[in-house]
Amino acid sequence: MGSLKLRTLVLGLAWLCWPGGPVSCQEFGDGDVNPANLSLVASPPPAAGQEFRIAAGEEFEFELTAQLETRFEGRWGVQGFAVSVVHDCDVLEITGATQDGTDTAEAFPLAFERTETVENETGCGFVCSVVLSLTQPVTLPPEGVFSLARADYRVRPVFGDAGEVSTTIEYRDGLRGSAQPVNNIITWRGITIVPLASSFSIKLVSAEGFLRGDFDGGGVLDISDAVASIGYLFLGSRAPGCLDAADTNDDGRLDLADPIFCLDFLFRGGASPPEPFPLRGPDPTEDELPCSLPEA
Repeated sequence: MGSLKLRTLVLGLAWLCWPGGPVSCQEFGDGDVNPANLSLVASPPPAAGQEFRIAAGEEFEFELTAQLETRFEGRWGVQGFAVSVVHDCDVLEITGATQDGTDTAEAFPLAFERTETVENETGCGFVCSVVLSLTQPVTLPPEGVFSLARADYRVRPVFGDAGEVSTTIEYRDGLRGSAQPVNNIITWRGITIVPLASSFSIKLVSAEGFLRGDFDGGGVLDISDAVASIGYLFLGSRAPGCLDAADTNDDGRLDLADPIFCLDFLFRGGASPPEPFPLRGPDPTEDELPCSLPEA
């Protein structure tokens, strides 16, 4: 190693350890206030209840951002960090991970950065390690929320009879890329801190099925569905494409009660139709009405 490179490395190590002397590790107990918190944020955001609804045959993808919130006193913030994020290999596939476009990448010419996806005996996920500077006193601001890394996921849904599957993406120590296993840590004033870490749990719900009350298959419940239902029942009009969807009150029968239930909900503040509503989905109740035309 050349003298200039050696001097740069020595200066960098000295800066990482400054001003606390030798690097130490600080963990926080239940009664302590941890100044650093890791979280995961999805884009596009899931629906209420942390749900992603996936249509049949759809190749659904979403992006997850690893974020760090810090609340340090004084002028110094984070000097470097490492994150290890894992997911269930049977439910999700990671298609890429990067530091590009994050707060740390945009703000500084990084001294060291390595981000890679992982699928091996230690698990599936991604790791990211960053040192802001090896030679200068460069840190993140002491307080704020900062994006650290981004990863893209593709859903591998195996819904089974329930029509849904739940899965969790979380910070977990020990994921190993091409080098040593990575733990979730940050460095501040030469001290290695173990942040609090929150996971990201989602429910993947099959969008196969129907929307309750959507007699005409228009994708919404409105007055046209009540009109079409009355026409089918009493005027010989076209049958619904999905008999189960036409059963607006979910009593297992198609009769006058269904359009009345629909009109009562739309215009008189009546009860909402039973699930699946207000989004498409599988029928949670068993009956003899198929989601298809009866055979002649």
